[in-house]
Amino acid sequence: MSLANECERLAVGWVVLIETDSVFLTAASFAVRKAPTTLVAPVAGEISDRVPRSRLLAVTAFYKAIIVALLGFTTLNGGAGIGWLFVLAALSGLARPFEVSATQGLITDIVPRRQAMRAMALQSTGAKAVGALGSLVGGLAIAGFGATAPFLAGAGVFMVAAAAMMTVPRGRRAAHAPIVLHPRILLEAVQALAGLGRRPVVRTLLFTAFVVEIFGFAFGSVLPVVARDVLDVEARGLGALSLMLGLGSVVGMATLATFSDLPRKGLLLVAVTICYGVTLVVFAASGIFAVSLVVVMGVGAMAALFDAIQWTLLQQHVPDDLRGRVIGGWVFAISFGWVGQLALGAASHAFGVQWALGAAGAMVAVTGVAAYGRLRDR
Repeated sequence: MSLANECERLAVGWVVLIETDSVFLTAASFAVRKAPTTLVAPVAGEISDRVPRSRLLAVTAFYKAIIVALLGFTTLNGGAGIGWLFVLAALSGLARPFEVSATQGLITDIVPRRQAMRAMALQSTGAKAVGALGSLVGGLAIAGFGATAPFLAGAGVFMVAAAAMMTVPRGRRAAHAPIVLHPRILLEAVQALAGLGRRPVVRTLLFTAFVVEIFGFAFGSVLPVVARDVLDVEARGLGALSLMLGLGSVVGMATLATFSDLPRKGLLLVAVTICYGVTLVVFAASGIFAVSLVVVMGVGAMAALFDAIQWTLLQQHVPDDLRGRVIGGWVFAISFGWVGQLALGAASHAFGVQWALGAAGAMVAVTGVAAYGRLRDR
């Protein structure tokens, strides 16, 4: 599903930039994906702990296929309705909490706890590799055939993914998982999230994710603007930047899989967070396409490492029956990233995208330093 997700994300951002020529609206097209997930994320984690996760992933993929196909039809005649693009992007974003919660929970259902980080790293490596390919293919498809092509191709990929997930075993947890969903599920999800917040390490991890998502991961929302206005490249150049970003993620995940037995993963997370901020600052300062291609690999590596280490630490600090919920809590924390995307779009419009992106990177590095006291011994 990573390939289709990247194609969709790239195409929506590029279409909005070309149709509106607005930095803010381009960033907003990314923000609108995350804004509705704030309420959905805790429920997604709750549901992930109640139903067979492979079946939940199949339903999610089928839902995404429908939404992405509608995005394709919206752009079919060459004149995309921006309002409909925003609505469909928001509906597409609703699937993300279910996908992440179910995927990470399924991995830890299948492998022993001591191998969880390595398994997550390997899964993420594959996903990032496919996503990097999707970025390149999406950029070339937009340049050669228009935005409709990656949307319709993505819908086909999601349909294949839905069929494939139906063949995945339900996992050893499924036989005793309570499957009945009732109206109190939202209340129970909120109570579970509050309970997670009372665990000091979990609270620190979720707060760090919250801040880094707002200031760090928002950079993707202005990547089309950087490609066109700073580096003077078009859709192919945007595809190349996204490809290198994805390749950096692959390198980061492959490294983590190799050294997954390293102790003090909390200290490693602190170091990765600081390096993430520094690479964002360097990327913002670069105005040379070749240099940016190299630096964005570092950004991708740090972003991927940050997520994977967080997933592992979170699941190591909760009981087995709360794994889906804690990942749902993480998705809830990062769902506020839309605030950063809107803020970055507004700051880029007011002060220039390079200054805004550099300031965001500095905040990420500061967050890493602030988390040192709580996580250094974990």
